[in-house]
Amino acid sequence: MSYKKSVWGIVLLLSAALSVQGAELSVGKPAPDFTFTAADGKPMKLSAYRGKPVALHFWATWCGPCIRELPLISALTTTKSQGLTVLAVNCAETEREVANFLGRTKVTLNVVMDQDYRISQLYRISAVPQTYLIDEAGIIQSIRIGAYSRAELNRDVSALLGDK
Repeated sequence: MSYKKSVWGIVLLLSAALSVQGAELSVGKPAPDFTFTAADGKPMKLSAYRGKPVALHFWATWCGPCIRELPLISALTTTKSQGLTVLAVNCAETEREVANFLGRTKVTLNVVMDQDYRISQLYRISAVPQTYLIDEAGIIQSIRIGAYSRAELNRDVSALLGDK
């Protein structure tokens, strides 16, 4: 990824975050609903996951901290026995770029493509990585701007799943 593309991505993220107005987006508030295309090509809504906790993770292939954190996020997919759904929202890249990247890194993610920054704007993404942990009622329980350490991620996910 070129320096120019990285800077452009950051500028787009910041402008998208600054242009959004509306309901408060914070811990204890409902997670904004959105529609996306699932891997099978069918439209899905975030609200379809009500009744299950969700990790909503925003990332990009050009982001160094994202790349270092992705194995931790990928490992969350193994917590399906506890009902956690992980949605990895890729910010403004093409499906080809993401597929090539994932093929090289060998991480497994349920990727949601956000090529037009619509979801990023809704969630006021000002930097990547950024993660929202949402409970089964659709309420935001945690917001993390920046990369998680393994211990921090385990702590926040355990709290979300009630493993105190």
